[in-house]
Amino acid sequence: MKIRPEILDHWPEVSARLPADFDLEATARLRGAFARAREIRNAETLLRLALAYGGLGMSLRETCAWAEAGGIVSLSDPSLLERLCKAAPWLGDIVAALIAEQAKGPTGRWAGYRLRALDGTSICEPGADRTTWRLHVGYDLATGQVDQLELTDGHGAENLQRLTYRPGDIVLVDRCYARPRDLRPVMDAGADFIVRTGWNSLRLLQASGEPFDLFTALAAQTEQESEVQVRVHEGTEVPSSEPLVLRLVIRRKDPEQAEAEQKRLLKDAKKRGKQPDRRSLEAAKYILLLTSLPATTFPPADILAIYRFRWQIELAFKRFKSLAGLDMLPAKKPELARAWIYARLIVAIIAEQIAGQVPDSSPSGPGIIIRKPIALASHEDSPGHDLRRHSWTTSVADRLQPLQPNPSSPL
Repeated sequence: MKIRPEILDHWPEVSARLPADFDLEATARLRGAFARAREIRNAETLLRLALAYGGLGMSLRETCAWAEAGGIVSLSDPSLLERLCKAAPWLGDIVAALIAEQAKGPTGRWAGYRLRALDGTSICEPGADRTTWRLHVGYDLATGQVDQLELTDGHGAENLQRLTYRPGDIVLVDRCYARPRDLRPVMDAGADFIVRTGWNSLRLLQASGEPFDLFTALAAQTEQESEVQVRVHEGTEVPSSEPLVLRLVIRRKDPEQAEAEQKRLLKDAKKRGKQPDRRSLEAAKYILLLTSLPATTFPPADILAIYRFRWQIELAFKRFKSLAGLDMLPAKKPELARAWIYARLIVAIIAEQIAGQVPDSSPSGPGIIIRKPIALASHEDSPGHDLRRHSWTTSVADRLQPLQPNPSSPL
């Protein structure tokens, strides 16, 4: 997907991609983006200006010149800045409507389950040395499309409650989402999760409530892959009728992978003038995944295989940033920055729809090509379908076998 400047020269094709039931005029007036016709005659013209500025990366002055040369509207750049700042919430509504429209399509199911990934990506204003904005994205791994999105400032934390869930969802998240009070609400919604965790991310107990020694369990592991039942301590002030008992899936890394991770930890500690924790060096030899999925249907090998799909959301971020230019935020004024980001997302989503899904290489390199949307499994959604282990679990594990990521990132 590549955003090309001539995309707005074909406005009928672009506007046809907007949700049919989304009334531009009414929503713009409701949101205060468009009050009365003066230089800008209608909400559609305002949207074209926003997409030219944010979507195509024009400056305010260039946008005004482009609009005047095309006979669209004649206005000054200070006037355009004011209009765009007021339009930010409305542009966010358009992004949400586009994503909702995509979600109406057939949902990729995997033997009754829907695989989703949740992650956040940072956007920085010019000259910033830290995150200014954070985009929280829910991603349907079967259709290869964003199915939920939230924009926050740099203080917006990444957590599982950014996403809404439905029965049958399996959400895949990285270790920063391993927080005790965020896990139970996912299960309460009828969904399941596979979350990567570190040795000190959560306070784990034995299923009986007795203290759990993770490193004793790691040392006792004889197979490359194993699992143990653990109980997550949610805090004394959290009322619960039943303890939160989950499966901890453990995989011993290959020696090269473990050594690369240990070197990274040593280098990071040296940079900060500290000694690395020996427990971190030991835990670097393993992959730790917490899951609520039943062991009868999803053995450890399948949990590890499913989690490898999570890298697809990283490819989506790469497309939005390196191809769509989402990382080139030019505005510091918060209202204008929001308008720019939302406009960029509108054009990126529409450009991807027009271009269609394209092949993407896996983290293994150019030798393996995955074409999206990916068929994660056959459509076995009948009410009487048996969810016990059968051929689809083996076929998925076999299909994922060549998708080994780089040694520095084992999953």
